[in-house]
Formats: sequence, C-alpha cells, structure tokens
Amino acid sequence: MKFAKIEFASEADAARGLCGLMRRGRITGLRDGTFIVPDPALAWLDTEEIPYKIVQKLNHDDVVQTLRDPLAHAV
Repeated sequence: MKFAKIEFASEADAARGLCGLMRRGRITGLRDGTFIVPDPALAWLDTEEIPYKIVQKLNHDDVVQTLRDPLAHAV
C-alpha cells in the first residue's frame, strides 16, 4: 500500500479532515503537524473538497523508518 505525508492549510481544515479520516481508516499524526495517511484517504479528501498539501509520497518502508526516527517522537 502507498501512503502520503500531508499537511492542512488551516486548523479548521485539519479538524474536518481528520474527523472524517479517523472514521474511515488509520492515520498517524507527527510532531511537525503533518499526517501519514493511506492513498485512498486522499480521494476522500478530494471528494469532500478539503484542501491539503502532499509533503511526500511514501511506501511502507518509508513509513516504518519515519516512525522509528528518534527525532519524530519524544520518548
């Protein structure tokens, strides 16, 4: 499965988008305000016309590496 690291333009967009995405699948919030979502989630955001910006396209190995990065999350 492919993933994308995204960010939202505003807190209101993030609230609306995250509420809907959490009901439909798994998302990961990172410390820098970005989120890792599966590719099908992008189609839902487009359908709902919620603006977002793709920061980076990821594969499964990239996601694992990001989550293991000691700088990504405080211990």
